[in-house]
Amino acid sequence: MMQNRKPSLRICLPVVEATVNRARGKYQRAARKGLWTEVRLDYLEQPDPDLARLFRGLPGPVIATNRLAAEGGRWQGSEADRRRLLEEALDQGVTGVDVELAADATWRREVAARRGKTKLILSWHDFEGTPDQSRLDAVLAEMLNSEADILKLVTMARQPEDNLRALGLIPLILAQGKDVIAFCMGPLGKWSRLAAPLLGSFLTFAPFSKTGASAPGQLTVNDVKRLWKTLK
Repeated sequence: MMQNRKPSLRICLPVVEATVNRARGKYQRAARKGLWTEVRLDYLEQPDPDLARLFRGLPGPVIATNRLAAEGGRWQGSEADRRRLLEEALDQGVTGVDVELAADATWRREVAARRGKTKLILSWHDFEGTPDQSRLDAVLAEMLNSEADILKLVTMARQPEDNLRALGLIPLILAQGKDVIAFCMGPLGKWSRLAAPLLGSFLTFAPFSKTGASAPGQLTVNDVKRLWKTLK
């Protein structure tokens, strides 16, 4: 059981750069500040980026993510190439690899089997709103049946109370012995990004500046640290 853990703040910086060199520089800067980073491979403009260079000598925790447009990303290539880049990132020894629940289940199991020390994050997003509890429970049941180390469920807040349904997933998942990332996106979901770590969410995402945001409603690193100190 992990639901009684002491709340801790892990900030993950989204790296949304167009080149390998700029992405590498961004996560190195983040590591110096004690931050995790999520390198968004779908933002890289090179058709075949040099991931060996990108992930050489990682100075801090790095998650590799490669999002389709339907999942809020910018990937425009084939699904085979999208998966291949994630597999290459896994081979480079990144801290975590994010795969979507919507991805092919057989491929997800293959990634899980070869992940080694890399954490497998299974993610599900709803950019339209926050479903009712029965729908969330169904998604959660499917995700709990996976080999993932961390379950990530993120929805769009259309009403203030939507945040409560998203945050309510955290203790449920912790009670099942898995780590969890759960909160709401959008202007109405901002406060859930701060409340989530207090409930035991593994990460919260924040850019150095608003221009570096990878999703709607992200607060900056400085805002998160300042507000966290106030809440604590």
